[in-house]
Amino acid sequence: MNLFYDGQLITTSLIVTFRGEALKIDDVIVDTGSSHTVISPDILETIGVKYENGDTIYEAYGIGGSVPFYTKNMDKIQIDSFTIKDAQVDVGMLPQEHSALLGLDILKQYNFIIDLDKLELCPSMREKGD
Repeated sequence: MNLFYDGQLITTSLIVTFRGEALKIDDVIVDTGSSHTVISPDILETIGVKYENGDTIYEAYGIGGSVPFYTKNMDKIQIDSFTIKDAQVDVGMLPQEHSALLGLDILKQYNFIIDLDKLELCPSMREKGD
């Protein structure tokens, strides 16, 4: 799958599906410094994602301070032709111009290879531990 580099950030696109509703998200930051995949609630509300009783809430800490997040299970996340079923993402506010981060929870679990020369993101053929 293609990556894009704007001189500062590496981004890609993905499709999330929640309760049968799909949404394509462009300009998703490939963030090896983020332990979790995070999507803005403003983006996800278009497909019906909202906080519900029982959703796990926690606080994330970073350079800019702390921000509350909640965790939601997506039916699937598709990155190009690679599909992850029953994927968990964090829902929380991101800096203004960003709508999502693809974090290490997905990148590491599926052994994605980031080829910076070719600007490609490739999943390995097996999950970690197989």
